Amino acid sequence: MMKRLLLVLLLFPLLVSGQVTIDTLHWSATRRLELADFHSPTQPGLGGSEFYYQIGYEVRPTSLWGQPAVEAFCLMFRNLSWVSETARNERTLAYNQVLFDLVEVHTRQMKAKLIALGADRRFKQQARQIEYLTNSELGAEVNLFRAETGGGDDQEALLRWEKQVVQRLHDTPDLVTTYRASKIGYGVFFGGGGILATGPLAQTIRSAGGVVFGIDIAFQRTMLMLHPTLYNGTLRQGFSHQNQTWEKDMPISPMLFEAGLGRIVHDGPRTRIIPYLGYLLFDLSPRDRKDERYQGLSLLSHAPTLGLAFDVKLGNNAPKNDRTEVSFWFIRTKLSYSPILDAKPFSGGLINLQIGLGGFGRVRKVNYKPEPTTITPPGKTI
Repeated sequence: MMKRLLLVLLLFPLLVSGQVTIDTLHWSATRRLELADFHSPTQPGLGGSEFYYQIGYEVRPTSLWGQPAVEAFCLMFRNLSWVSETARNERTLAYNQVLFDLVEVHTRQMKAKLIALGADRRFKQQARQIEYLTNSELGAEVNLFRAETGGGDDQEALLRWEKQVVQRLHDTPDLVTTYRASKIGYGVFFGGGGILATGPLAQTIRSAGGVVFGIDIAFQRTMLMLHPTLYNGTLRQGFSHQNQTWEKDMPISPMLFEAGLGRIVHDGPRTRIIPYLGYLLFDLSPRDRKDERYQGLSLLSHAPTLGLAFDVKLGNNAPKNDRTEVSFWFIRTKLSYSPILDAKPFSGGLINLQIGLGGFGRVRKVNYKPEPTTITPPGKTI
């Protein structure tokens, strides 16, 4: 049987280059073999049947330190498998179904061994060895099955193997791969915006524009938002503060650092809303710090802040079972207000509006749920 499997693998490039469709059937506990599944023409001068199969696996990494997601499969090549005209009966179906079930048992055993490797740095090398040994063990048992049942002619032996393999399917549960999104999420945000002063502060500082870069860290629906912003503007009028004189029309670089704690109150397929409360650090400095006239000028103020972030998600955000990460891009509009509590002339408030592009994601952790398989052999005479 191993020689036949190697033949199938060697035929793959020819079949692909010839644009021939590879007709396969994956093993299923609820879908038993039918005579119509054998699509290859009957081989001249040969009786009985021939069943071509393949086992394999695929691995997807989940995170840097996380356990990889492992999938294993066994399938039948329907366009290569055949049943002769004299063997189109229930016994032939039962014989090939036992063979298919036996392949599935070994596939499950291989998957369990691959899962046990975890995030081993030699995973690829060890996985190839496990696959080779599994194919070798499977080939030996397939040969034993064929010999003991006489290719399906020995009904008593066939019934014995059928019961044995059905029991092994139950005792070797299917390790169904499932994903669970991590509680921890992470995101970045980059854009531009502007500040508008209110109250007495509006007579001192003109509206200013600049750039923002932010980091979002989420735990379930709670969001920590760290957003520094650098603006450029000018003073509307001069003022004195803590024995320092700030001149009218002086170019300034207000720097705002927002640290907010928010809550994701809405998280739909297309939009997300995050109100937040936090702390604002307002650092005012001259734009040209090398100018001797402005040496030593610095103003630092603290304020509470209240804000709202509205995200419009981009792309198709429907959950995908084959994705190891839940992630999306978004366009964010963020509005906040911070009351400046210093004495005049530096009192009032700041309205901060920002718009930009960001991304957010949560790692999906992989789990394996054992599901025993119970199969009742068809109550037909074989």
